[in-house]
Amino acid sequence: MSKRYNDNEIQQLVIEYHRTGDPEVRERIVEQFPTLVESIARRFINTGEPLEDLVQEGYLGLLNAIDLYKPDRGTKFSTYATHFIIGHIKHYLRDRGKLIKIPAWIQELQQKLTRVVDSLSQQLGRQPTFAEIGAVMQMDEKQVEYLLSTSDLLRVASLETGDNEEEEYFLGADLEKLEHPDSLSLQIAAEERVVLEHAMERLKEIERQVLYAFFYEELSQTEIAQRLGVSCNYVSHVLRNSTRKLRKILVTEEIRDAQAQMMRLQQRMAATEAELTQPSIVDPITGCYNRRYFESRLDEEINRASRYGYTLGLVLIRVGGASLFIRQHGLNLFEGVMARLAPRLRAKIRKADIPARIDVPDIAVILPYTGEQAEVVRRRLSEETLQMLREEDLLESGLWVESACHYTQEWVSVKQFVHQTECALRTFWGSAEVPENVAA
Repeated sequence: MSKRYNDNEIQQLVIEYHRTGDPEVRERIVEQFPTLVESIARRFINTGEPLEDLVQEGYLGLLNAIDLYKPDRGTKFSTYATHFIIGHIKHYLRDRGKLIKIPAWIQELQQKLTRVVDSLSQQLGRQPTFAEIGAVMQMDEKQVEYLLSTSDLLRVASLETGDNEEEEYFLGADLEKLEHPDSLSLQIAAEERVVLEHAMERLKEIERQVLYAFFYEELSQTEIAQRLGVSCNYVSHVLRNSTRKLRKILVTEEIRDAQAQMMRLQQRMAATEAELTQPSIVDPITGCYNRRYFESRLDEEINRASRYGYTLGLVLIRVGGASLFIRQHGLNLFEGVMARLAPRLRAKIRKADIPARIDVPDIAVILPYTGEQAEVVRRRLSEETLQMLREEDLLESGLWVESACHYTQEWVSVKQFVHQTECALRTFWGSAEVPENVAA
């Protein structure tokens, strides 16, 4: 298990990476953020996209953040990375045509917040703080923070938004300049807090005062009566009626939410039923993606890497001698070998990487944001495969390990990368053993 670093140590690691460009340092940084990436990915699960794909996109955003981060600007890296992880997932959802529908009452709050932030920015000549925004909107700083967080998680960037991640803003507010040390806290759902505050706004002023004093400040009814200058009986009456009214408002909202959730569930069930009628994208033996998905995903990754100008690697691991082994011992025994090998290989790669079984003895791994380091990954996976064959005495049964890798150096065209990859594999394996159209 990798060593855990505190915020200052992570910051130093990022600075070291930008000074040295050492890929191993970047890997150590990535290993510090699995919880952050997965928690953000889970917030988009209702879009219908597989969690694994959302997590992979989140890791791509993290890698992008590491490469583009500028230490001299004084921004905390975790804040910067959060921005990019969310942004990359949103770009992915936008490309897939998946939109997150926002409830009307949240849209109203967002629009009001946007106007307030824009107005204050013009008046002050800088981005406003939470306190300044809250003063205009009659909300406290925490409420502003929660609303900003909620609006970002529910909003997919419009098609007019540029691709420069460094210039994106959340509702016009520069989060790097707004102090919010607890913005990543997951102790309470932001949506629930906003729902409660919205419901409270629909009560009378005296009802809000009594509820706040009784439940939040934990004052007695006598103390509330003394503060407001009314009788205890009146406070009891207001407390009873306001809690009943608030409960009714929240139940109504819950019914609406339940209806929306039921509709989403029906949509997911319909989508699942449609998926069941389609060929699976997962190899049932290894749990890796199958060749059909691999080919389409490789095409996507090549085009994306070409468009954004980042490096892309490809590693292939072959268990040699498979044909003779299967003739002698049977296919089931060899499938067991591949079933045990696959999880060991997955444990040696990043979650952003994409493993697939592309033939009976072959496992391929797509490595986004990986250049020369692809050779290091190839050696690591080859050694792990060889170790397993040795542990199970399979070398004596006539199995061995073959491997190859290729990576982008300078982008000219997608076809050129495909051609170079095919040439690299033919050189290693010989044309007769190259999986047909492996990089197409």
